[in-house]
Formats: sequence, C-alpha cells, structure tokens
Amino acid sequence: MPSKVAGKIHSARHGMILILLLLAPLPAWTWSDHASLVWPLLRSQPDIARGDVIAEPLEAFLRAERASIARTLSEVESWALQTVHHYPPTPEDLRWHEDTEPTRAHFFAAIRVNPSLPYPLFVSLSPDQPALTTDLLPWTSLSFLRGGASQQVSRYRQLKEAEAVGIAEVLASASDEPDLGMDIGLFEDNGTDFGERYGFGSQPFGNPNLDYGSQAPFHMGFYHLDWLTRAAQPDLLRTYPLWRVALYGELAELAFRTGHPYWGWRFLGWGLHYVGDLTQPYHAIPLPGVDTAGALWSVILGRTGDMVQRVSNRHGVIESYQYQRLMRALREEDWTDPILSAIADHADDEPLDYEPFIMALTADSVAAAADFDQAIAMFVPPRFVTDPRFEWTGSGMEPEIVSRVRDYSGKAGIAGLDTAVVSQLRRFSEVASRWIARGGVITPRKDDGQP
Repeated sequence: MPSKVAGKIHSARHGMILILLLLAPLPAWTWSDHASLVWPLLRSQPDIARGDVIAEPLEAFLRAERASIARTLSEVESWALQTVHHYPPTPEDLRWHEDTEPTRAHFFAAIRVNPSLPYPLFVSLSPDQPALTTDLLPWTSLSFLRGGASQQVSRYRQLKEAEAVGIAEVLASASDEPDLGMDIGLFEDNGTDFGERYGFGSQPFGNPNLDYGSQAPFHMGFYHLDWLTRAAQPDLLRTYPLWRVALYGELAELAFRTGHPYWGWRFLGWGLHYVGDLTQPYHAIPLPGVDTAGALWSVILGRTGDMVQRVSNRHGVIESYQYQRLMRALREEDWTDPILSAIADHADDEPLDYEPFIMALTADSVAAAADFDQAIAMFVPPRFVTDPRFEWTGSGMEPEIVSRVRDYSGKAGIAGLDTAVVSQLRRFSEVASRWIARGGVITPRKDDGQP
C-alpha cells in the first residue's frame, strides 16, 4: 500500500475513533415515553384495545412451560448465531434446559437481562383514565433509575394475581419496560456480577459510568454504516436490538400458543420497545445530519465535542417536543391533531420477518435522518440545538419546549416541526402496528402442553 494512501486511511481511522470516543457520554438513549405512542396506535386495532387478559405471575408461566421455553430459547440462539453480526453466544451455564429449575433468576440469566429489577405485575395508566388513590406504585417500585420528565407525571398501578386487565394497558406498559433498566449493567466492565457472567464482553460504546449509558448497544441499531465507519470502529456493529426483537417475539408466540396471553402481550410489548426505538433516526445512525467527511473535518478543526453535543441536544429536544405535543392531544382526545392521527390512522397488519423487517425500518430511519435533523435546527431556538455550551438533558425546560418553539419561529415553526414529527410517527405507526398484529393471529395449540 503506498505510504500516502496508508497515511490518509490511518488519519481517517484515527479521526473516526476520536469521534466515537466522544460519543461515549452522548445520551442518545435518553428517556422517552413509549406508552404514549401505544394508546393512539391501538385505536386502529379495536379488538386488541377492548380485550382483557388475566394477570399471571412469571413463575406460573415458567413452571408450566419449562420444556417449551428450552426449545424456544435454543431456536433463538441458533438463529442469532447465524444472523446477528457479532452476536456473543449465551454461556452454557446460563442456558435454559428442560430440567432447569423454573425460577425467575434462571430465566433472567437465560435471556440475559438485568435481574435486579422487580418485574412486578403492573400497568401504567393512560392519560384519559381517572385518577386513582389506591394501588398506585411509586417509580422506585419499578426501577433503580432516576425517572425522566415523562415518568414524573406517569401513574403506575399494582396488579393482583388473576386480576382481569386490558390488553392495551399490558402492551403499553410493557413497551416502556426496557427503559426501566432491563439492559443496564450487562457488560463485563459495568461493575455487576451478572455483567461478568453474561458473555457480552466490554461495552462497545456509551459511557459505562452513566447510570443508563450501558443500555445503548441494545437500543441502537447501526446496521447501515458506511465502509469507513465500519473499518474505523467495528465495535459500533455490536448492537443487539435485532436479537432482542426476535427473542421477545418468539417468547410472545410461545406464550400465546400455550395459553398464557398475559405474558404473550407483555413479551410483545418488550419487543415493541426496540421496534419503536429503531424508527427514531437518532437510534439508527450515530451522527444524524453529519456525513463522514463532515465528521472528519470537525476532528481536524478540533470541534468534535461541539458536534456531538449538538446531536445530543437535538435528540433530546425533539423527543421532548413530540411528547408534549402528543400528550396534549391525548388529554384533549383531539383525534384530528396531525401528530395523534399520524399514529392512529396508518396501521398495517402485513406479516413480518425479523431481519428483513428490522433492516428495512432502520434503512428508512437512516434515510430520514438528515431532513429530520435539519428541521430541528431550523425551527428550534439555536440555544437549544446549535449552542454546544448548552446541555438540554437536565435543563428543566422540557415542559416549555412547545412555547419556546412558538416564540422563536411562530406558527410556521410549529407547523414545520409537526411535519417532521408526523413523518417519523407515521413510520412508527406502520411498523409498530405490524408488530402488534402478531398478537392477534397466534392462537393456542393443544400440542403445546395444553389439556
């Protein structure tokens, strides 16, 4: 290789590594409220929205389906080894076998999630439900994390064993659960005993010192990186939402088939979380709106940190804006609102297959990233999305974001930002409804251990 060419490649590689090191503290996996997206989505699937299931303890499902769980997890493991790039095999001593004692601890180890969460029987209440004075759960009963702005206003209700509960409540609540800490502390350098045993190796990116930072590789899917980024930082390929989607999809199918509909919908909700994450451009590409050449030029100018901070702030701002606009429409039950109707009016029940489905939706997210990022930069006050000295996360301005946008760019700004959000939420509606539809087509089979 000629020395000049080699030098350029080395410089480019070094530059990309610098950029990705600076991505470590980037909170691209910031708090968001997935449940608020499910309520309007189910308006287009009334049979699911009006149905009930019986709350069932996890232990009951594990005892009843011990052998079927072993077969399902073995099939998912084989599929993942063949399909998911850089998938780390489940250590043999963690795998679920037909003679495995059917305990919660063994199950959480077999699917490699954080075992320190309580995973109670619970639901979050929709915004239009009346206030309750009993059976409410504090956030600390669900998670060890500090709740974000949406969690501070959400209401959670304890379920009793064998209580009838709406499918919509189960699905919406479960779609938020992966953000409660299920994917935190799973790497060997995260300082947890289970992280040392799970076999994921060291954390590929994200800051292991942030309380929520280690979940990033499970909630972000960089499946469409350019060749230079792949060569410079192959660790960015160590992302696992495709595996999580397939894992929870297959567990849901098993639960539905074997007569455990509560866990069918709850597992389906867990998978829905990752489907929703990947429709967000900031979860499908490391630096939306910044091409490789621009990233390298920022390195040369010494402005990499500025670029990363801007991307971080834009992600946080647009999620806050989307949440505020959506919750207002939900509380007012204004189904003519463009943001609400974008979710409610674009359902699709076309069958899906895990890998093509995820590859297609992330390709769409990557394609939408530059325009999405540009709209945020155009209509939001520059201090929030352009000034690298400003930190949006923790600023306390989330509730004010809509009025701040209106003051800065007027009705045209609200309309422009709404258009950008509507485009994203329409994509979410189409893919999430396809995922949810899986629950309506799987019926119990008597050859799966049912009487």
